[in-house]
Amino acid sequence: MDYVVTGIYARRMLRSLRCDRGASIIPLSWNDSVGAIASGSYVPISEEDCTRLGMLSAPTKHHPLSIIVPRDTARISRHGEIACQVVSHLPGKPFIKIGSGFCIAGPELLFIDAAATLPPPQTLLFGMELCGTYSLRGSFPSRERPAYQIEPATSVERIATMIETCRGARIRGMSAARDALPFLMDNAASPMESVLALMLRLPVSRGGLGLSVPELNAAIPVKAELRRFTSATSFHPDIYFKDLSLDLEYESEEFHPELGDWDALDGWSRAAIREKAKLDKQRMRIIQAMGVRVFQVTYEDFKTDAAFDRLIEQLLLHAQGLSKRSGKGRLEKLRGTEVSSRRSRLLRSLLDNREA
Repeated sequence: MDYVVTGIYARRMLRSLRCDRGASIIPLSWNDSVGAIASGSYVPISEEDCTRLGMLSAPTKHHPLSIIVPRDTARISRHGEIACQVVSHLPGKPFIKIGSGFCIAGPELLFIDAAATLPPPQTLLFGMELCGTYSLRGSFPSRERPAYQIEPATSVERIATMIETCRGARIRGMSAARDALPFLMDNAASPMESVLALMLRLPVSRGGLGLSVPELNAAIPVKAELRRFTSATSFHPDIYFKDLSLDLEYESEEFHPELGDWDALDGWSRAAIREKAKLDKQRMRIIQAMGVRVFQVTYEDFKTDAAFDRLIEQLLLHAQGLSKRSGKGRLEKLRGTEVSSRRSRLLRSLLDNREA
């Protein structure tokens, strides 16, 4: 290989690969990629490759291409068009083959790299996307809907392993990535699920609610006495807090046309959408019969600070009913002016997820 791309263009390329369900992702080891870089080598990027990387044009001083090189002598000088990061060695297969002439950093490295350049909320959202079953589109700017029901690019465990095995390596973003890691969660199914889960999980000091770690879309077995009401053996609540017996279901307009526009649906027939809505209602009845409180959340709950505050007060009143000590104290704390301001800033930052 001649060079390994990282940074924003690699993030766009990975998203394009994930959205292209037929694309094959080939991991590469160090020696197969960056380790083979010759001193100062550079192969100009073709117009086709620029398009694949989501670049609007060839790299410039104002929009440089970020690459990884194995040593100082391999740095490339291109009038500021190339930003080189020297990394001496990485274990396993941390890169992805793209084509002749270049590859990109893999998802674990891209998370670490994103932590160096993105604000913490956007870093977390990108990590949730990598560990989730959806992907934003690679093109930018893009108004296309995300791709859903795809395989996760990585997992929280694999990101943690990469961070741990790279201790001592000179990789930018390592400290910020390590700081974000405890709040990442696997299996988010949509961007808004990620936003909601992070708002609930992050500590109050960062603008969140400081709840326990939820399970996202995890299999919950149906109790034996309820199996005669359904053919399903398990259900997958969107955001499930086992300690609170609480399930939050995000009702997207994409899959609930009564909330939005039929014409906006992409790849789903009306019959399929109606069938999904019917099954969702049956699923929620069974979940409630199992003693789990179900909260349905829509985008309307995020539109204003007041709307979101009403939602969290309802959640915490439920928690207070289970444990007066934990619920009441947290509710009073979250009503404070400074805490409310932090929560508002975090929510707006997560919703305004530009070019992550």
